[in-house]
Amino acid sequence: MKPLGQRVFGKSHAGLDISTNRYGTGQLSVLLIGGVHGDESEGYIFAERFESELQKDKIKLPDEVVLHVCARLNPDGCKANRRTNHRNVDLNRNMPTKDWTGEFTNVRYYPGPHAGSESENQALLAMIQETRPSVILSLHSYENPMVNFNGESEDLGKAMSEKNGLPAKGDIGYPTPGSLGTYAGWERNIPTITLEILRGQDPDTVWSTHLGGVELAIGYYLHHKLPRRKG
Repeated sequence: MKPLGQRVFGKSHAGLDISTNRYGTGQLSVLLIGGVHGDESEGYIFAERFESELQKDKIKLPDEVVLHVCARLNPDGCKANRRTNHRNVDLNRNMPTKDWTGEFTNVRYYPGPHAGSESENQALLAMIQETRPSVILSLHSYENPMVNFNGESEDLGKAMSEKNGLPAKGDIGYPTPGSLGTYAGWERNIPTITLEILRGQDPDTVWSTHLGGVELAIGYYLHHKLPRRKG
């Protein structure tokens, strides 16, 4: 399957494109994101491999799905192997959520000068607005891997857990003000999965562990009732 188009939604602070590739023509829109944190390569390597396998027809996309892939939301951070963007902002603390705060105790989690200040997140907001995803899959990595579900998506989280063996949790274990999960999942009730892959796991193991769960998630709401979206 070849991508049916690329849409550039913005530029990073260092001038790199932030874009999605679109696959399929179905009505169920799915947004797959990697590289929010540039030092979590497990996520963006998986996203890029998923695209490659789609293009080689080694993975089949359900006919009813349109998949939008942004493999590297934070291209500057990915290039530098750094959690934050070029301005040292943690993008997953910068989304314009009701709980956003400018307070932080660790520079790794610097939330930026104001909510939604970063061009990468402005591009992400435009992606969500234009693609109207029924489900969002955001690929991260963490020392304590899990399927973190946000919004009314516990059933999806548990279904993915059965595939990859990771616990499904609605709370990652510490506050995450300004996160995508809060913005899309809890505040807008778009089923949002933050897949926390085991940090440091080799790419082939990541692939074999998580392919089934990601494929399940992409087609999940073809056979299950979608939660009612807010806003």
